[in-house]
Amino acid sequence: MFIDERMENNEVAFCSLWTDHIRINDCADLFVNSKLNGDYFFNRLNPLVCVDKVVIRKAMEVCQREDTDCYVHIYDMNTKDRYSLLEAGFRWIDTMHILRAASNKVEYDNEKIHVVHAGLRHVPKWVDTFCRSFDVLAWKPEVKKIIDLHFKKLTLLLSYLHVSDCSAKVGGCAALFDNHGVLGLYCLGTISHLRGLGLAKKIIGTSLQIAQRQRVDSLFLQTFANEGLFPFYKKLGFRLVYKKRVYALKRNSFRVVLNEGSL
Repeated sequence: MFIDERMENNEVAFCSLWTDHIRINDCADLFVNSKLNGDYFFNRLNPLVCVDKVVIRKAMEVCQREDTDCYVHIYDMNTKDRYSLLEAGFRWIDTMHILRAASNKVEYDNEKIHVVHAGLRHVPKWVDTFCRSFDVLAWKPEVKKIIDLHFKKLTLLLSYLHVSDCSAKVGGCAALFDNHGVLGLYCLGTISHLRGLGLAKKIIGTSLQIAQRQRVDSLFLQTFANEGLFPFYKKLGFRLVYKKRVYALKRNSFRVVLNEGSL
């Protein structure tokens, strides 16, 4: 199996931990969690081999029932599916870059930052850091439930900034997921007022060390174009493997599309 296929399968398995995973017509995967509504990394239709009108309609019907917006990820070069989505009323909202580490270390010299592996007792702190980093405080009960349920499948990381000899602030988080022979770096975030200090960079360096110890082929991550972080990851030695476009249709448009015969 090619490296991009294994990266994609890792991502699918990770998203399945956070959502209900529904196979449609044996050619597309739909991931839905209404409690994470508005997020288009976890909530999405992920086509395997098709995005036809039947698949789109079935996905919309599920999203309508769950009262969530409908998002679709397609490979950047797939013009046929792109046109099918535009005809159905979807609009292109973002592009996801899937990046692979091209080196096995990150040069780092900030001794005031350290990274720890979060144990069970650290889960509430990890959940709080994640929700604060991504400004989704309303998600805390759902994220806590997901992490508690799948804790053994993940390697949770927390980064701390030492502000004095006896005091440190938690400022960043990440979740590593080893699956299909590659290590996915997910949920990498930093609390807003502590950004730019190197907390995320230190987590990436620690993740590369873990990838070496576990002898996996590669460490990879995803970043959205709208986040503007591609240059940051490129500077740290990550290289683009492939891209996916993200299309969206809001809930208030479902009735028009489904009832007026657009599909």
